[in-house]
Amino acid sequence: MNDETMTRELFGELIYSYTRAQALADGVLVDVSERAQRAGIRYPTACTHGVWALIDCLPASDTDTLAGIVRDMRAEEVLRAMLAAIRRGGVRGTDRVTFQALGCALWAQCGPGDTAAPVVTVMREGED
Repeated sequence: MNDETMTRELFGELIYSYTRAQALADGVLVDVSERAQRAGIRYPTACTHGVWALIDCLPASDTDTLAGIVRDMRAEEVLRAMLAAIRRGGVRGTDRVTFQALGCALWAQCGPGDTAAPVVTVMREGED
């Protein structure tokens, strides 16, 4: 018996599934993979809309160029704080790491994406 059959027998037919790709397309998740790669994170990385709101919280008076620079700096702060927490060994035996960035408690989880390849999702405390 394969996993799909066993799951169906235990829980019944799947009613609905919401993929990571759909969450990215809907804006529920924001892809920060390119920035993550520059910070040294090798897996595709996304943050929740709540984390992105912290990164993208800019005064209306900022020019587009300045806003882009500030946004990049804030995203880099989040990603570097996450990477530092991982390097401190906070993830041994777990798929989750907690850290502080932008004055908030954040956490990241590494797990299988839509294709079962590892992906990272950065969230605010209380989001999942």
